[in-house]
Amino acid sequence: MTAVEDLSTLESLLAGVPDDVRAAYSSRTLGRLLLSGRASHNMLLETLEVFLAHNCSWARTAEALHLHVNTVHYRIQRVEALTGRDLSRLDHKLDLRAALLCR
Repeated sequence: MTAVEDLSTLESLLAGVPDDVRAAYSSRTLGRLLLSGRASHNMLLETLEVFLAHNCSWARTAEALHLHVNTVHYRIQRVEALTGRDLSRLDHKLDLRAALLCR
């Protein structure tokens, strides 16, 4: 449990959420990206994490993952298709970031 005084980040807020609720949220938000055993889905999750960590910069994400920027575009389009989220929308970015943190 996180003390109220420490609630200053999304991570600290989610730390107080019960594990079963976190798992349900992550599962529903990330959906088909969480299918285990699929290397392509693990690759998409990694791309999503790096993309969000680099403030949705295509170029910085491509550099960090040692990919061509077009590959990053393709992977993010796949993430959007599999999750039903639009990463040009702030609320969808936050939903996906929270879901990744809940895993």
